[in-house]
Amino acid sequence: MSKKFFLLTIAAVSLAALIPASLPAQSIWLDHRHHSTINLEVLIPNFKNDDSGTITSSNSGWVVFPSVRLPLSRKIHFVGELPLASGDYEVRSTSFNINRNQSETAIGNPYIGFEFNAPQTPVFAELGIRLPLASSDKDLSMTTGLLTDFDRLEAFFPKVLTITTMVNVHQIDQSGFAFRLRGGPSLLINTDNEFGDDTELFIGYSAQAGYESERLSFLGGVTGRAIITEPDLNFSERSVHQAGFAASAGIGKLRPGLYLRLPLDENLKDSLDFVLGFNLGIQLQ
Repeated sequence: MSKKFFLLTIAAVSLAALIPASLPAQSIWLDHRHHSTINLEVLIPNFKNDDSGTITSSNSGWVVFPSVRLPLSRKIHFVGELPLASGDYEVRSTSFNINRNQSETAIGNPYIGFEFNAPQTPVFAELGIRLPLASSDKDLSMTTGLLTDFDRLEAFFPKVLTITTMVNVHQIDQSGFAFRLRGGPSLLINTDNEFGDDTELFIGYSAQAGYESERLSFLGGVTGRAIITEPDLNFSERSVHQAGFAASAGIGKLRPGLYLRLPLDENLKDSLDFVLGFNLGIQLQ
């Protein structure tokens, strides 16, 4: 993949709101305290669009992540996730009689993995893979997915097999104060040699703090991704960061929630104002 791989990512981040379509595992914002759950995440990006001038263009779309978390034993849980992205692009001009629209929906790379818990401790680990099933001819939907959830960019790169490991520290004290630290590598393996080299290594990291209980939770934090295998980039060029805020409520076995993500780096800010997310968790046990 080499440097071209990362530069293509930055190009998508910088230009997706202006160029037509021809161009880890479960979200950390979900509640992970229950052993057996089904979750549905719906993410709606608010792109920066060119709505002035003789010719106007706009991008919109949505991303959906259905997922399941099931106990295999006291210490091990199975986690599965299927990403789906939809993108719309429109360019209009009354002066030049232009009105073109393209819509596209496609699945991304599914995640299959495991969580390993250390009983009586706040530590758990994640190990999983993303299978290279994303379509290589669905540029609009894949770019929409990548921009919408950069924390899980591996979900929307065609012909890339990903192996991810993460270590988590998730502590909740008796008052409800909670914090979570998460970090680990993602190895992206090119399956068709399109970019030359075989692999790229990313590091994902995040920190959250807030209040968590069975009835209510409020969290805020920062997430980041950085490419490690490119030596000629400084830290700002090799990394992307976002701020996030989440809230959820427990209603019986249901846990609806919403969250907001804001880009912190100029490359992402140039294309994206914010992402609004909705999620519903269903406790099976």
